[in-house]
Amino acid sequence: MKKARATEKDTSTEIIMDVAKKTLLDIQQRCSESLKALEQRDFLVVIGALAGLEEQIQFVIVRLMVLREIKEYKTKATNKQKIRQRRKYDR
Repeated sequence: MKKARATEKDTSTEIIMDVAKKTLLDIQQRCSESLKALEQRDFLVVIGALAGLEEQIQFVIVRLMVLREIKEYKTKATNKQKIRQRRKYDR
């Protein structure tokens, strides 16, 4: 198995994080619009602004879970590699 270069690893993580950040900023904007509309008692606009937020939040959660799983996998792989190297030097 080939190792990914550090720049490739960082690029993939940065892309996922950038998409998550943009989605969270959109959620923040829609919530602000909802609050303004609520203050004006424009309930239809509130409903419209909130529609679909659950899906967007789930979108962010899934991507962050993927990043967490990748990090865990790489940590385990690094630890296994260190153990193998120690065994090799102990021989």
